[in-house]
Amino acid sequence: MVLRQLWLGIGSRARNVELLLLVFAGAFVAVGWRSLQAAGIDMGDASGRVMLQFLTSVVLGHVGLRIVAPRASGAVYATVTLLSAIGLVFTIRLAADGAQDQANWITLGMAAMVTVAGCHRLFPRLQRMKYSAALLAVVVLAATGVFGTTINGARLWVTVAGRTVQTTEIIKAVLVVFLAGYLTDVGAVLASSGFRFGGRRYSNWPYLIPLVVTWLGAMAALALLKDLGTIALLLMLAIASLYVATGRLRFVVGGGALLAATAVAGYFAFSHVEDRIDTWRDPYASADSSGYQTVQSIYAIQAGGITGEGLGLGEPTVIPAVTTDYVFAAIAEELGLAGAAGVVLLFGVLVVGGLQTALATRDPFLRLLACCSAMLLGIQAAIIIAGNLRIIPTTGITLPFVSYGGSSLVINFALIGLILGVSEESGD
Repeated sequence: MVLRQLWLGIGSRARNVELLLLVFAGAFVAVGWRSLQAAGIDMGDASGRVMLQFLTSVVLGHVGLRIVAPRASGAVYATVTLLSAIGLVFTIRLAADGAQDQANWITLGMAAMVTVAGCHRLFPRLQRMKYSAALLAVVVLAATGVFGTTINGARLWVTVAGRTVQTTEIIKAVLVVFLAGYLTDVGAVLASSGFRFGGRRYSNWPYLIPLVVTWLGAMAALALLKDLGTIALLLMLAIASLYVATGRLRFVVGGGALLAATAVAGYFAFSHVEDRIDTWRDPYASADSSGYQTVQSIYAIQAGGITGEGLGLGEPTVIPAVTTDYVFAAIAEELGLAGAAGVVLLFGVLVVGGLQTALATRDPFLRLLACCSAMLLGIQAAIIIAGNLRIIPTTGITLPFVSYGGSSLVINFALIGLILGVSEESGD
């Protein structure tokens, strides 16, 4: 079996295409590093080692996929690698002290991706663990409320071995398993207008009870933790998943109404949510306080124009939380509309790759698992980009693979491992 996997990996057309595409990530890192040098940016003494570690991790990740998932899609890993390369270069540009940590998290994330993809034959068993996953999500959130640390008004972090871990990132992956397993079981029933039994017609709404109970538990815990951004993200994921599983527009309408009601409730219940919405409506009214970062983000995007100020030549560091919440604005300033649009297109390629993987598999659970994973990443990217462009209020959600962060990077790579594992299974 091992020799067969090695032979498949060596001759894998998908992996060969992937290797060719990975050249673009390597080229971006090399050109970005040289551009920052030319711009006179202080990158720290370890910048060369950070870049080498990243490139080594990319190669090892590719080799790992050749062994554990030789038939998996070749575009998905190449896409997230290029996004990670962009994120690493901008971390060096904006916060050189955090570059080594970012490289370490990328390395750990790629290891998680290969490990998860290598367990693809165990994926069908996850369907039986759907309710355990739901319970785990609520328990972790409750534990965060008791033992967690409050940062920027939200209690979302726990300290492990001296490092803070955002537990809501773990919850996202766990709820993907629950959604995929639950909707596999009841999707067909929910898609119908009802069912007949014993000569009588019954409504299918009771089949929503487990989903509603799980979601109310998770939403209540997140509300206590004051994390309205994750609430919005998970609600949108649930709406999209229900629509994919049933094809019923009523779930989209009902979910949209619930999302709007949640926003209104959050506005009146939490002062930091009220500040964010008021700042979104008129950031210039508080340009010297709560609206400062929004105003600076607007200026940065405007300054970038079509082609940008040039990597290392803008002033994105005046934006608070630029490496996490506003990294897209920094990209728009220094790489312009062209670079920002390129990032958006990369996320589009990633989501399409995940959906194509879902369509290629015959197993209903694996189909929904890949679909939910891809939609989660796409929705998260859309929320943060829309917040940077002031289309919606900012939420504190990070841009997958690009923003600085640890737990988010590792979990997002694990989701990529799920997609690649499903792709490998569909090729068996």
